[in-house]
Amino acid sequence: MNENSASLESSPTELPWWNRPVMGKGGLLEDILSKTDKKEIPESIIALRHKQMLDLKVFAKTAEAIDSEKLGSEEFLTFVKIKYLLTKGIGEYAELGESARLLQFAINAKDLFISIDQTELRYRNIKQQEFYSFVEDLLKNKIDANEFQSKVAAKGEEILSCVKTEEGQKAMTTHVKNLQQISENDLGLELLSLFKTFQLADYSILTTISDLILNVDVRHFDDIKTIINLVNENLHIFQKLRNIIKLSELHATPQSYAVIIQYVSLSHNHGISYLRFDELMKVLRKWYRYYQKILQIVDEYPESEYKWTKNFTEPILGESIFLKYKKLLTDPKTGMVYYDFE
Repeated sequence: MNENSASLESSPTELPWWNRPVMGKGGLLEDILSKTDKKEIPESIIALRHKQMLDLKVFAKTAEAIDSEKLGSEEFLTFVKIKYLLTKGIGEYAELGESARLLQFAINAKDLFISIDQTELRYRNIKQQEFYSFVEDLLKNKIDANEFQSKVAAKGEEILSCVKTEEGQKAMTTHVKNLQQISENDLGLELLSLFKTFQLADYSILTTISDLILNVDVRHFDDIKTIINLVNENLHIFQKLRNIIKLSELHATPQSYAVIIQYVSLSHNHGISYLRFDELMKVLRKWYRYYQKILQIVDEYPESEYKWTKNFTEPILGESIFLKYKKLLTDPKTGMVYYDFE
């Protein structure tokens, strides 16, 4: 087939203007008329789009300032996806979210829990035991953190005046401070109650489990089988904490423990970065509201039917960041998005 015959088979609109017919579909006259026949975009719509672009610009600039290369790393995104699945309770992550959060807090606050336990074991005079019983009663009554802290402080002052030795006074003061600090978080208060309810004999098990979890080789963070093997080798240790982290007997499997460990380990490495990521997502959500309105205007006034002014073709600030994370947080196979942008 020669070049001329190939040209004849091409669509008229694909040909250079000097080879296109004047009349007929795809001809020069139709092209000219299509351009001259386009409607004008109302001034009010042009002004509205301009306003949306100005409002969007503030959040786009903030998003650019927050964004960083680390937030797009494979390991960090794996953590984001696991956190999302645990929060939403999806698939194998269903009913494991609370257990993961409890274990994470227990490990982060292990020194406080161990100090509380050791004080109660070592200092056992009548008044001190009275204070420990008082705290247990507060925990049984499920009072809120503010009330707990207030009553612990008041009772601590009362008991402290009855303790005669300097060592005992220091121990009581530290003990009250530890209880106050633990109860600043609702998870801490709940864990205190669970530790008392199930009478964990040795709080130092938290250190043992912490060492196991935080030493997981995160270079193989996506290899759940490696973590399952770690669990199987130490299952008797993890089972001691089953009730403490509110893991049901049905879910007390090596697979479930592995999922929780994977989350806690990655959280330890990426917790600070996640705060930055979460801030970025909050900004993008605000940006997205204006972005949707701009897209709606484009849909209602398409270029094929309307004469677009210059500002109708200007790039939308922040769009590249939004599309980047939308792609990174979307499963290419299932289409599932691991973050709620709306």
